[in-house]
Amino acid sequence: MRELIPGTKTFSWKFGWTIQNASELVNKCLMYMSHLDKNRFRMFYCAIDLEAWRKLKVENYDLPEPVEMCNEFVSEFVLRWYFFTYPGIVGSVRYFFDRNEPFKGPFENKWNAEKDRAEDLGAVNEWSLLEEVAAVDMRMVPGIQAADILAWSVNREKTAIEGLPGSARALLMKQIIPSYSVEWDEKKMKEKYKPRVPRIVQS
Repeated sequence: MRELIPGTKTFSWKFGWTIQNASELVNKCLMYMSHLDKNRFRMFYCAIDLEAWRKLKVENYDLPEPVEMCNEFVSEFVLRWYFFTYPGIVGSVRYFFDRNEPFKGPFENKWNAEKDRAEDLGAVNEWSLLEEVAAVDMRMVPGIQAADILAWSVNREKTAIEGLPGSARALLMKQIIPSYSVEWDEKKMKEKYKPRVPRIVQS
């Protein structure tokens, strides 16, 4: 999307690309997604108002890092959803992240820790479903491309001037694809997280 919309690199006007046929390509991708099995193809996303997040951090709110918040309410949420939707299927899930994606490392670290804990307890939990966490080239993996369209569309919805091309695409996606989302504005973060209480230590 970073190349397609501004018309750079492979999608340059030198190769015949225009704003119109670039937009048509995205719409064709959305039409294809709309015909996939709705029980198995879903989209999940987390959006954080970073300005509000920084403001609350200054006010001493006990907020996780944005990457941690998004992992908890997307990557981990998807795992729990799958665990309860398709119970008993252990080692059947693979997570793919785009290369250099900041969410992969923290998620993989938590998976390894939870996997070790489950083995020590002799238990099975949602983390037991995971067989692989890997980085891939998004150009070769359609699922990552679909996620890229979603991420771009949500960002456009939050930041673009109303009426600009693409500003309503996230709304369209939510109408044609089953979805779950959480959007963290200042009010919602204040409801979920509280300020740290200063501690006085006597020596």
